[in-house]
Amino acid sequence: TKEVVEAAAGNHESGIGVMKLLLKHRGDDVMITDQVVEAAAGNAGSSRGVMELLLQHCGDDVMITEGMVWIIARSFHCNVMALLLNLRGDGVKITKEVVEAAAGNSGSGAEVMELLLDCRGDEVKITKEVVEAAAGNSGSGREVMELLLDYGGDDATITDEVVVAAAGNCWTGMEVMELLLDRRGDDVTITDQVVKAAAGNSGIATVIELLLDRRGDEFKITEEVIKTAAGNSGSGRRVMELLLDRREDEVMITEEVIKTAAGNSGWGREVMELLLDRRGDEVKITKEVVEAAAGNSGRGREVMRLLLN
Repeated sequence: TKEVVEAAAGNHESGIGVMKLLLKHRGDDVMITDQVVEAAAGNAGSSRGVMELLLQHCGDDVMITEGMVWIIARSFHCNVMALLLNLRGDGVKITKEVVEAAAGNSGSGAEVMELLLDCRGDEVKITKEVVEAAAGNSGSGREVMELLLDYGGDDATITDEVVVAAAGNCWTGMEVMELLLDRRGDDVTITDQVVKAAAGNSGIATVIELLLDRRGDEFKITEEVIKTAAGNSGSGRRVMELLLDRREDEVMITEEVIKTAAGNSGWGREVMELLLDRRGDEVKITKEVVEAAAGNSGRGREVMRLLLN
């Protein structure tokens, strides 16, 4: 059945051996569906070998669908795409969805994108969606973005959405943003949404620091930005500390900010402690703040203890 073929294709340890047996004894029943391709592409141990067996055995009868190519473009194993292009050539359609999938591939996006550009560059359209996918790529964002900028030139449009995606990218956002500022600084507009995305970035707070360092005179620290920082469950304390250190006069400690900090399930206690230490006279413990702490499923007890003391 197709379920058996799919299971064999995804078998990390013995996928090739099992697939050989299936093809030898039940070859006519083996059909390559999108699900089988997805299983083979995700096979950490033998993805290329399994795919090669399927393509060679079933030959030209296998219809390489756009869905299959899309699955392979987002696979962590770039050698599967190389195999597909080598064996099926012009039968592989490089659609905008395929290019977008490669751009957002956090495991092997740079390798897949480079392969597509080298082998089928005339079909690779660098749309705004592709650039946005690269900006938000949490594993190889910088490398993919660099390829797009090098190859696409002015076609690689830096929209507001691209900058927001980079600002909110919690793993490679700083490297992507730095590249954009270095290479296309005039096209990078620091909007309120960009600053909010950076303030809410749950990584190690390097994006907001980069923006403060290089473009700080272009944006204001609004209440929405402060609330976003207060609620940042990954690096809220560090972001709030940066804002207080660098732009303290603009940091308004409103009830909404305090409620958000009290409800922060990751860094609620630390953010609240920082606010009390630095701006204690402005921290009003209202009924709503206590309710937010009581409803905090992560650090509620610690926040409540801090408020009561």
